[in-house]
Amino acid sequence: MFGQLFLYLKTKEKLMKKAFVFSLLLAGLSASAAAQNQTGAPSDPAADKKLAAECQQLFEDTNTLANGSLCYRDNKEASEYFNFLSMALLFSHPKVDQCRQYSRLEKEFKKQSFHHLEDKELKRLCAESREERDRLRRQVEAYMDSKIKQYAEEEAPRRGIPVDELLRQTVAEETERRAKADAFIRQKDGR
Repeated sequence: MFGQLFLYLKTKEKLMKKAFVFSLLLAGLSASAAAQNQTGAPSDPAADKKLAAECQQLFEDTNTLANGSLCYRDNKEASEYFNFLSMALLFSHPKVDQCRQYSRLEKEFKKQSFHHLEDKELKRLCAESREERDRLRRQVEAYMDSKIKQYAEEEAPRRGIPVDELLRQTVAEETERRAKADAFIRQKDGR
């Protein structure tokens, strides 16, 4: 699953036009790799059970956001934004690499996808998951907001522009993207 998601992100890179996005994802991957390398202890059944529960929750939350792309498929920006949010959530999780070992969860993750549903059922499930999708969206956006300054400080020297300028540009681009998605969501959901 990790390989498929990383490949997906690489192909979406041109569409997203946001180095910030990938810097967040790479930061998440680095953190998860570091966390995984620190776990050299022998296997503990209680710890394995706890990890399985964390992975199950991660897959459910990621799927809830990814399904948002189907709920708002009438609008390219909103649909892509929910795909992005699901990837950001997944790759910023500190145990994403450890969760890859739970192939049973990956199968469950695929079963929870809304891709196979008829329109009537899709609308019902989209309405039922709206509150949770909104909560997760706010959570991922808050995480992204907390990393924007760090991104600008690391990326600005590579681009040869002042940190403040890159920070201003990134905030403006992210604000615009969120505003477009918000406008469509409010219209579609009648809010």
